[in-house]
Amino acid sequence: MGGVLAWLAKGAAAEVAAFELALVVPIFLGLGVIAYFAAPDEPGLAAPLIATSVVTATAYASRRRWWLHVALVCLAAIGVGFCSAKLRTMSVATPQLGRSLSGNVTGLVLSLESRLGGSARIIMRPVAIEGLSVEAMPGQIRLTLRRAGDLKAGDSITVKAVMRPPPPPALPGGYDFARDAFFDGIGAVGFVAGKIAPAATPVEPGYAEAFNIWIDTQRNRLTQRIVEAVPGENGAIAASQVTGKRGEIPNEANDALRASGLYHVVSISGLHMALFAGGLFALIRAVLALSGRVVLYRGAKEIAAMLSLVPAAAYTLFSGAEVATVRSFVMTAIVLLAVALGRSAITRRNVALAASFVLLTTPEQLLGPSFQMSFAAVAMLVAAHDAWGKRKRAKHATFWERGIASGFGILLAMMLTTLVASLATAPFSAYHFHRLTLQSLASNLVATPIVSFLMMPLALLAVLAEPLGYGAFFWHLMGWSVGLFMQVARYVATWPGSDLVLPQFSSVALCLFSITLVLLTLMRSRLVVFTLVPLFGGIAVAATAQAPVAVFGASGHAALVRKGDSLTSLANRSDNFAVQQWLLAMGDRRKPDDPSLAEQRLCDKEGCSAPIEGGDVFMLDRTLNAAEEDCGHVSVLAGPITLGTSCAGKGIVLNRDLIYAAGSVALYADPPTEKGGETRWRVVTARDLGSSRPWAPMPAWAVKVSVPAPAAPIQAPDADSAVDIAAPDGND
Repeated sequence: MGGVLAWLAKGAAAEVAAFELALVVPIFLGLGVIAYFAAPDEPGLAAPLIATSVVTATAYASRRRWWLHVALVCLAAIGVGFCSAKLRTMSVATPQLGRSLSGNVTGLVLSLESRLGGSARIIMRPVAIEGLSVEAMPGQIRLTLRRAGDLKAGDSITVKAVMRPPPPPALPGGYDFARDAFFDGIGAVGFVAGKIAPAATPVEPGYAEAFNIWIDTQRNRLTQRIVEAVPGENGAIAASQVTGKRGEIPNEANDALRASGLYHVVSISGLHMALFAGGLFALIRAVLALSGRVVLYRGAKEIAAMLSLVPAAAYTLFSGAEVATVRSFVMTAIVLLAVALGRSAITRRNVALAASFVLLTTPEQLLGPSFQMSFAAVAMLVAAHDAWGKRKRAKHATFWERGIASGFGILLAMMLTTLVASLATAPFSAYHFHRLTLQSLASNLVATPIVSFLMMPLALLAVLAEPLGYGAFFWHLMGWSVGLFMQVARYVATWPGSDLVLPQFSSVALCLFSITLVLLTLMRSRLVVFTLVPLFGGIAVAATAQAPVAVFGASGHAALVRKGDSLTSLANRSDNFAVQQWLLAMGDRRKPDDPSLAEQRLCDKEGCSAPIEGGDVFMLDRTLNAAEEDCGHVSVLAGPITLGTSCAGKGIVLNRDLIYAAGSVALYADPPTEKGGETRWRVVTARDLGSSRPWAPMPAWAVKVSVPAPAAPIQAPDADSAVDIAAPDGND
């Protein structure tokens, strides 16, 4: 026991000696951001701002008392994160469409992205919407067009559009598009239902809008030039590497990239920014090295680092300045500035600085998979780099360390980098996308050199040669390299288990995985072995996650029902997107139109039914008449209908009012509390029915809905007690 205590004391002393306050600040900033977004109602700013100011002043005054100072700084960081999230919400606040609406819309096209088949997606700033006052008009709307024609960014148009509020999460705990749309300034989504006509009065763009429109126009022109030079998917993927426009990549190619673990390549992020800025840095430094005066007196490395910042910023703007791209630029800029100042570039402190900057400027990113996966990968890579550096400085080099200095060192470094990054991002990929790519190590090991040494250098040469009229040659070469890349993706995608689909697990497990990664990043001593506790805890929680009996949503028109291992879809083709999300959350890789999902479905013109656990029935009725007949005869009654109190106490009722307020619902069957007792129903909603936030405003009529549990099991309906059940209809 004494030896264990001595070991613990030695490890604790080493951790205290290596402690850096700067490394823990972003962690507590993140806790403050989470506290803001988890609030049931929109908090004010005055109270948290005053409290944060007081704590900050106290922390400064107590800087000579180390432990107290650290505790107060961490507490102040929580307050700063909370206030930054609130200020960010206030700065982007825009009206959200409160209901579905159809009418003429006049506005300015801010951006356009072409898609397969000649369709397109546009972002508009409306100046007039039929049936809507100016005060209630969203700042921006996103519309889908079947035919874009000659439409371009900067055009003033009038169209008839069908619009609705940004959709809520497709399932509880799922991706919240409405929140992301709010922070992007989008207050409505929909599609164009008529012809596009020029606006009677042109809409004048502001200075910032005019600049963004010019950027979008140039991006679309270059995208069109690339896909004309390199037809097919190779040209579409090549264009995505340069302009960030991914709309023309075929779905089949996207599926292959996801299954092989290579989809990150088509999104301009850390890899592209590192290759672009790093290549420019090396090129500029080589040119400066031709001048002896610069080398001797000015410092070619420092000048090259500063000069690389401007092209990197231009690449960020030209590729669309998406969230992942801007974050990658911030991290790259910090590294280049560290080089220019003669500091170590690859350090934990630089990662912490980049994370703090993002959390202070765009705190909503913390809740998204892009932020979580990128910083998890970078933090673990830096920690692994530090650990490897310590081993290299040892007196006696091992076989592997001698290998680093030999010819296969680069290959070994790539393997370790891919392995570390894959392990770090796996929990977040499983949580957000319900997927794990077991063969990503092999695919990235082969594909990364293709991207690093062929695709990106050829893209840079093509961009430089394009204004001179010689771009086509390099675009063709880049298209050839993309073809090699896609061969790797398709080959790996065919391997057994290449794309493993995992059932949804709770945020508790994700928190435990996150704690593991944070501790691995911060700890320097052998006490790091204790990170196994939250790691195994997260695995246990994720492995024992309870699957729902049914998921209900899509405005009340669709459901996915489970009985044992069998799943049944009660949905139309128009609800395929929601059904696909539900299938993945259930750990099922089938497509929504798979005939096996309709084998146990019984439908007629007024509704559909499917068996659920315990011999009960889930009934989805689409008319009030059918719902009134089925009330009291089925265990779960759902649909886009509104029922009064007549069904109270006669089963679970999931009606239109509930689903409109909740967004989506998951129904769980909890085991009885005592032997021989009845199964207890538990309803989990995507949105807290008692809360109202700017991105999820609660309708004035909505109240907290209580779902009564049935007093006794309700038997399956027969032909006399429920709606007439027709033969299974796969097309309903």
